[in-house]
Amino acid sequence: MDTYLHCLYQYALDDLLLDARLNLIDYSRRSARQDLAWNALTESLTSEQMNLVEDYILACNRVRSLEDELLFEKAVALGKWMVRQESVR
Repeated sequence: MDTYLHCLYQYALDDLLLDARLNLIDYSRRSARQDLAWNALTESLTSEQMNLVEDYILACNRVRSLEDELLFEKAVALGKWMVRQESVR
């Protein structure tokens, strides 16, 4: 991802929670449920198991981040293509 796209992507991420269209109630409920599930998991695992889970989560988050960036790049490329198509008409 080039510098411009990275900046645009970061702006979109940083601004996400401030977006008035985001259903904050639903987000809050899901976030709280996630916290409860995480707490239940951490209480039931040994420290060695917890380290394995944390390594797995880190690996998953890195893959998800790359997927999100790729999706963002594709969406921007599609938007550029659509603008070019409109200007040809």
